Amino acid sequence: MKHDLENIRSALSSYQVEMTPRPDGSVVLTVANAERQLVRVLDGSCSTQEVIRLIHFDMALDENAESVNEAVKHCSATQLPTYSREPLFRTRASRLWAMRKLEKK
Repeated sequence: MKHDLENIRSALSSYQVEMTPRPDGSVVLTVANAERQLVRVLDGSCSTQEVIRLIHFDMALDENAESVNEAVKHCSATQLPTYSREPLFRTRASRLWAMRKLEKK
């Protein structure tokens, strides 16, 4: 398993956390608090700290403005949410520079 499940459980101690292993090695994480329930699959595609941050963000987010202000505290300025979870680049040239392949000759 690629995630530190005890670290996740201790970081989310203010919520009811259930972890169910799946046959493919991933874990179904169910986080509940009062009337809100969140279900996520941990498959190792994201770091443990990122999983914890995203769950805090989703649990803090609600429909009123006060909860939006609380949820924004869990946002990361360096990793803005994108569909592919890839970093954002200012220009195409900076993206190409970051993605270049360096080879030893």
